[in-house]
Amino acid sequence: MSSDTPARRRPTHRKGRSTLTRESVGRAALEFLGRRGPAELTMRSLAADLGVSPRAVYNYVEDRRDLITLAVELFEADWCPPELDAAPEAWRGSLRAYCDDLRAHYRRHPGMTTLALRENVTMARHPTMLRNVDALIGFFAGVGLPLGDAYRACMETIRAVVGFVELQDGPYDRPPPDLDPAVLGQFPPPWLQPEADLELPYLGRLGELEPTPSDAQFAFTLDVLVNGIAARIPTAGDGD
Repeated sequence: MSSDTPARRRPTHRKGRSTLTRESVGRAALEFLGRRGPAELTMRSLAADLGVSPRAVYNYVEDRRDLITLAVELFEADWCPPELDAAPEAWRGSLRAYCDDLRAHYRRHPGMTTLALRENVTMARHPTMLRNVDALIGFFAGVGLPLGDAYRACMETIRAVVGFVELQDGPYDRPPPDLDPAVLGQFPPPWLQPEADLELPYLGRLGELEPTPSDAQFAFTLDVLVNGIAARIPTAGDGD
């Protein structure tokens, strides 16, 4: 073949159906995880979902671990947060918008952090994720935190958002199949409803309150986060 002969390209469709690529297999796994959860993800179940043989999936990933690693990397690559503004009059609102965006990203693909830990897959390995984390540390340094506190504020921000999605949003967004939907509407939740013979004066009065919608609860979480970070910013007299 001469150097002028164009390289042969893999066909994008075969028999009226899109052909697979490593990325398309990974994205199919990411969608599968959000829809059916990690317990059901196998090479065979994903192949059935794609309408192909398991051997076809093995052409692009080595095994289930490689498949999950690929899905995690695509999840990280898809995170495109809003630009952060460290100006004194803007940083609080900028951080809130950032957290709102991060919450939405994790809600689209729930359980990814827990899955990565369970499957021993290293998170934050994709360059996009690493740049985003680096930018968040830089943002906190820009608002005046020392580097150590800037790093800790970055990690606490991610933990606060991801933890909220896992513990608060998750059960509402995708109720477990064995959970009675009526339980989600109870306030206080069943696990905080004391037995009649227990002396718990504050828990016992929770029934007097109106339940807090998840968005309002998340706003409260961000109040605690933002105010805590603000309290850590050195003032001009701190070095005197």
